[in-house]
Amino acid sequence: MHPFRKKEITAIRNVNIQIKKGELFGLLGSNGAGKTTLIKILCTLVLPTSGSAFVNGLEVTKDEKKIRRIIGYVVSDERSFYWRLTGRQNLTFFAKLNNIHRHEAQTRIENLLSFMELARDADRMFKDYSTGMRQKLAIARGLLTAPDIIFMDEPTNGLDPVSAQRLRKLIREKLVEEEKKTVIFATHNLHEAEELCNRIAIIHKGEVKIAGIVDEIKREFDSEKRYVIELKCPETLLLDRIHHIAPVKKVAAIQDGHSGDIVQIEIKTSDSNGDIFQIVKEIVNMGGKICSFYEKEISLGELFSKVVERK
Repeated sequence: MHPFRKKEITAIRNVNIQIKKGELFGLLGSNGAGKTTLIKILCTLVLPTSGSAFVNGLEVTKDEKKIRRIIGYVVSDERSFYWRLTGRQNLTFFAKLNNIHRHEAQTRIENLLSFMELARDADRMFKDYSTGMRQKLAIARGLLTAPDIIFMDEPTNGLDPVSAQRLRKLIREKLVEEEKKTVIFATHNLHEAEELCNRIAIIHKGEVKIAGIVDEIKREFDSEKRYVIELKCPETLLLDRIHHIAPVKKVAAIQDGHSGDIVQIEIKTSDSNGDIFQIVKEIVNMGGKICSFYEKEISLGELFSKVVERK
């Protein structure tokens, strides 16, 4: 009935997070959760309809020029490049837009092309690049201005496993640990977030569900402790007897944990470090032959599901 009426969608709401200087902060969420919108607001590319956002003390709606001088933005969308220019020409063009002196720009471009393994293809037209090569060039462009704060939106998309691991190593060791840069890393890859980030924010349907140190969030959502115990040639009734050990809440055999005469079981206990030693002692007294045991942490995937499902 009203085809020209503007349809408004609330992309993000109730966002209240703080990111420390010099840290690698993970923004974790599924596709469409609002990660990109939040990053674009902080990069002054999208104006917020309400609320306030600050980057290094600068307000995004009032100090956008100052903010753009101190940030870099790495995005997986290659449409912003010029397809009929070469990789080197693209970087030269963006260096000029950022007022980088010609000689300094040449040095930076050559170093970045070498690091991203694009030196051999630097003079090929961008339209002939593969998806992985385009993403590498996007990363090089984001680092071109040597920014203090770097926003990375799914930066490893399209990269092969070796290149992706190399990029993660660069981000963690060189950019954060060595050069003390602040990196905001948006991803839906749980393994990537767990490997890189100490602090994360989980965003779902435009709302930050929780933010903080990964280990502390895990403890909040998983009060039980879980251990994997390897038993050699256990008796059939041993599992039933383990159920009756006082600190044990649950016992389950791991289906894929059989190797010859070795059987793996998973035990859940209350949140007490001393419980496992009592359990191990009683299993041995029952005649169980323990080859090894270790604590099993809740995975970030399980944590993500619990946070999202919580009302």
